[in-house]
Amino acid sequence: MKKTESKSRALRRKLLIALITSLLTVMLICTVIFERVYTQTAKNVNDHSMMLADNTISVINDAYYQQFLSSLQIILRNYVNEYCYELDKYEEGIDKDFRTFLANQTSAFFYNPEEYVYFMYFDGVMTTYTMPDISYADHIMNKAARELSKQITEEPQNFNGTTNLMDYIDSTRYERSGMYTKKGKGYVIAWDNMNRHSDYDICVGLMITDINGYCEPLKEQANIQSALLMDQLNAIFKKYIYIMLGSMGAILVIFIIISAIISKKLSDPVISEHDMLVNLNNMKTTFLSDVSHELKTPLAALSGYAQNAEIDLNKNGDPEQVTEKLKRISSESNRMALMVTQILDATRIEEGRLVLDRMPCSLDELVRETIETYFAVLNKNNNKLALRIPLDFPAVDADPSRLQRVFVNLVSNALKHTRNCTIVIKAEEDDGWAKVTVKDTGSGISAEDMPHIWERYYKGKHSETGTGLGLFICKFIVESHGGKIWAESEPGKGTAFMFTLPLSDKK
Repeated sequence: MKKTESKSRALRRKLLIALITSLLTVMLICTVIFERVYTQTAKNVNDHSMMLADNTISVINDAYYQQFLSSLQIILRNYVNEYCYELDKYEEGIDKDFRTFLANQTSAFFYNPEEYVYFMYFDGVMTTYTMPDISYADHIMNKAARELSKQITEEPQNFNGTTNLMDYIDSTRYERSGMYTKKGKGYVIAWDNMNRHSDYDICVGLMITDINGYCEPLKEQANIQSALLMDQLNAIFKKYIYIMLGSMGAILVIFIIISAIISKKLSDPVISEHDMLVNLNNMKTTFLSDVSHELKTPLAALSGYAQNAEIDLNKNGDPEQVTEKLKRISSESNRMALMVTQILDATRIEEGRLVLDRMPCSLDELVRETIETYFAVLNKNNNKLALRIPLDFPAVDADPSRLQRVFVNLVSNALKHTRNCTIVIKAEEDDGWAKVTVKDTGSGISAEDMPHIWERYYKGKHSETGTGLGLFICKFIVESHGGKIWAESEPGKGTAFMFTLPLSDKK
């Protein structure tokens, strides 16, 4: 056949243009992506720095509030100790309204009473004192009670299951206790009972407000530091953007030069497009011939059994013989369906339309279902099948219909090359994977055929039947699941096909 000069050089020029265009597009996309990544990174850094500042302030707040709470408790302890002593000493000479007496002593006791709200809790009633304007003291106490009650509601497990401040004070009025909340302006409250040192069952307490005033300078300083960090980050990213663009530009120039040199030197003749079409046509003709031959045999059997069954029915023949012939017809129909399914699967693989529907599958149930459906159809050589899959074998993550196709093809191959023997299917766990083996004791695969058995349409030098699609389909399905498939064979002693599948996470 006459060879013509290949058009590959013109094609290479077009490909070169397409590649350069693609590279430029990739550069543009990379630049856009890099800019987006930078923007998102800058935002994340800013958010993280602000979050870090807030966390730092929160940690400082805890220590700050604990210190205030401890200070108030110390003040109250001294106050209770001193005035319990005074009450015991001057009990006969004081006004019977000892609460008024205590309230009057607060201004003398506290260094700066305007900073505190002093309260007494007696017989379920809370009374506030100390502030120059008592009504304003009540207003502050009510506002604080609302904020503190919110915290008690949010964390009832930390406050004896109570729902508000008054309930919590009532439940702990005999204890030296207190609490604080950092929300709003910030409140710290502490209380103690005078019954520790006297006969009076009266709970006295202190509250201090506006604790969070120091936070604003800290937040302002955090914002300043965050802005400085962002300026440094901007400078670094801009530097690397320029480096990246320069590097990509240099790569583009080198790529164009090398491609131009290669394009000039590639002038060797190649197989002409006509020869490629002839080879493709020969492959198609061979395939169609094989398929026609494979379909012709079951069709002939179908026709013969159907005619015999019809004659038997017309002559009122033996029903068992008619039933047997109908079973043969069904068997040959299933055999033809298998071949057609293989052809359709190969077509779907070529067109990229073979989609997996994965779910947890039981290998034992799947193999048994496959054997029950197809073993009688495929077994023509008086072989037996042995299953060695543990009953508690974990499920695999697979598409059951596609996985069934793998077992059908591997068992079919084993049956065709084995006579009067046993074919073994076993499964075992292997480091998070299921390893499945289909082993026969047949004729084996020659060293010449072994490298090509996974190729589409390849049947082997010594095989007279089949379409050459079975192992090609098996390889694609197993690898689509993320596994791998391989074969070990010794001519005259048999073949073992092994493949792996991922185990399912669902038990």
